[in-house]
Amino acid sequence: MYILYFDTTQDWIQVLIAKYSENIDLEILSEQTETTPKESSYKLVEYIRLGLEKAKIKKPDLIIVANGPGSFTGIRITVTTARDLSQLWKIPVFGVDSLEVYLTGIMGEEVTKETSLICLDGKQGKYYSKYKSHNGFSESYDTTPESIESKIKNSEWTPNNWYYTGNLPKFYPPTATKIEATNLNLSSILQYSLKEYFKTEPNKSDYLSLLPNYIRGTYVDQK
Repeated sequence: MYILYFDTTQDWIQVLIAKYSENIDLEILSEQTETTPKESSYKLVEYIRLGLEKAKIKKPDLIIVANGPGSFTGIRITVTTARDLSQLWKIPVFGVDSLEVYLTGIMGEEVTKETSLICLDGKQGKYYSKYKSHNGFSESYDTTPESIESKIKNSEWTPNNWYYTGNLPKFYPPTATKIEATNLNLSSILQYSLKEYFKTEPNKSDYLSLLPNYIRGTYVDQK
């Protein structure tokens, strides 16, 4: 099975094409990563075309994407492109939480062993955050710095590892790790995403089932 993964929900484009076979290690056929703020709308499709060309396949058998939270425009580009290609190629498509895949991509196997906090810069003075305990992932939150600080002070969140995008949050230790496109392992992300995909029902992976994970609600209501 050939798999196409891509993500434009942050200030980068990531495109990965891999071959998956049961009981065989994932084979990476093509991988592209570039920091491209505000350029995803016209670069993503070209990156996908180049990836397929390098992988020497006409189309994948499955599309997996990070569907948010993150940039409103970036999420829209990712989800719209994934839905269009899924419909065009008549193949399943599956969305995974961006916060979860970034923790997996930066920690690899250690994600199951360590407690971690990730805070993506959500603009408007807020953060998209998720806490990873020994029992698994929390839900994704769109919250204020004060709310996150309260969870930390009350020992509701006790992270061993701290990750962020944008500027270092004031409630973070200076040794925290900044997540960038270049320090994410796409192979680990795809392996995690495949495990989540195989848990879903087949009728939950058609193009109509792929929805954007904005968290912040509809932007139309804020106008």
